Amino acid sequence: RGQRRRPPPPQSPLEKVAAQEGLSLPQLAGRWFLVGMASRCSYLAEHSHRLEATTVTVTVLDGNSLAISTFRKLDGMCWEIRQHYLPAQAPGRFLLKGRGYSSKVDVVVGETDPAAFAILYYQKGRSVSVKLYGRSSQVSDAVVDKFEQHVRAVGLSDDVTYYFPTYGEWHLLPREQETEL
Repeated sequence: RGQRRRPPPPQSPLEKVAAQEGLSLPQLAGRWFLVGMASRCSYLAEHSHRLEATTVTVTVLDGNSLAISTFRKLDGMCWEIRQHYLPAQAPGRFLLKGRGYSSKVDVVVGETDPAAFAILYYQKGRSVSVKLYGRSSQVSDAVVDKFEQHVRAVGLSDDVTYYFPTYGEWHLLPREQETEL
């Protein structure tokens, strides 16, 4: 009787996603708008009619990690969520640590033109989501097409793709909350 071989561990969906080549982190700094998101998250599906305009500010720390501040409106109040993307094993790949081992999120900068758009992949456990950020709240149809190609490449579809409203920007933050997602 031969030894039973263990099957190789299943490949993580993000392992086959290529990160943007020649990515210069300082070019990602500044303000971005969350334009679209593809995710099988049931919360998104149930609350998609309540999506609010969301802005993100990116700051490069110590040359290789990113501080991300997300501003979003919820129930009429503005919230700030701060996150720290740590460098992972390769350029364009990051790790977002939550509380506890199972809450880590892998992040890949899939494609970007830093003057116009950035497409990022997020993986927590086996679930993957894809986000489209724009330097303005509206991006070109060509960029939307690219985003939708990236979405399909990881097995997501139009029925789990949501676009954020472009109205309702705000600049005052009456309430602040710091969390780790």
